[in-house]
Amino acid sequence: MTQAIIRGALYILLSLSVFFSHPAYAQEKKNLRVVFVSLSWNAQLPFRIASYRGFFKEQGLSIEPIFVRGGPTAIAALVSGNVDFASIGGAQAAIRSKAKGLDINIISSLSNYTNYTLIGSKEIKRLEELRGKTVGVTGAGTFSDFTIRLYLKRNNIDPDKDVALRAIGQTVVRAGALEKGLIAAAPFSAEDAVKLLDKGFPMIVNLNEALRVPQSVYVTRGEMLEKYPDTTKRYLKAVILGMQFAKHNKQEAIKIGFAAGLQGDPYVINRSYDLFSPGYAADLSVAWDGIQIMLDDDIRTGLVDKKFTLDRVINDRILKQAQQELKNEGRLK
Repeated sequence: MTQAIIRGALYILLSLSVFFSHPAYAQEKKNLRVVFVSLSWNAQLPFRIASYRGFFKEQGLSIEPIFVRGGPTAIAALVSGNVDFASIGGAQAAIRSKAKGLDINIISSLSNYTNYTLIGSKEIKRLEELRGKTVGVTGAGTFSDFTIRLYLKRNNIDPDKDVALRAIGQTVVRAGALEKGLIAAAPFSAEDAVKLLDKGFPMIVNLNEALRVPQSVYVTRGEMLEKYPDTTKRYLKAVILGMQFAKHNKQEAIKIGFAAGLQGDPYVINRSYDLFSPGYAADLSVAWDGIQIMLDDDIRTGLVDKKFTLDRVINDRILKQAQQELKNEGRLK
């Protein structure tokens, strides 16, 4: 009887030691909710490929994608704990949220360049010709306003003196203003740019190749990184594999995009891919230098305290682990 009790006690102790020796495994999540703010091909393609080709399933994950309108809504859903990861446009929302005390962390970049193509009127073909002219942007203080100002400055054009930046509105309004000759140029996403190019409007510059300022990043809560590091790593591995395929297999990637539910005119998508794909971050690495530019501007305008530093909002430690594992597996060069 005594020996049976001893054996039973030893069994319990052994079981407990095994259980507590793998705390991370015991608490990892398998079912994840991911929120998106855009259904554009540029924002969705790597994720759709990862899902369609079974990369998430391979990592032992089940993913529920959710679409919402606007970064603030996505961040609110993330902070509330209703979703696990969010894909948002631009790092400024994450920076400002973190500066206000919200538990937001940038963990990777989908694109480390600005997903805009600057299209000119039919009389304006070169950047230098914009001097003394009006350039349309979405609105004052918007991402398009910020990036166009930055690009002009880098090319020795003062956005406050040499050109007139005018808040025009959304895509349809900007395109109409361009066609009516009310503005000399305006930024457009790749798909909208293709339609204008086909109407004879010239491309002044593709910012997907010319302006290293991240427009799309993945964010999550610090709690997610602390409690579910392995889940986060597996999620990032799957997205990296989707990105690798999206960036290096154009025709097959587009085919999968349509099969996975993305919509659009095949001709327009084929051409727009050539505009947006150069900006993709091949392994999701975060462009710290590009995000620093955003932070510096927010500090300059007083939106963020001057003592705020990037290491408070960017946490790419687990991303680097995911990249290294894929390299060890021979799936990432």
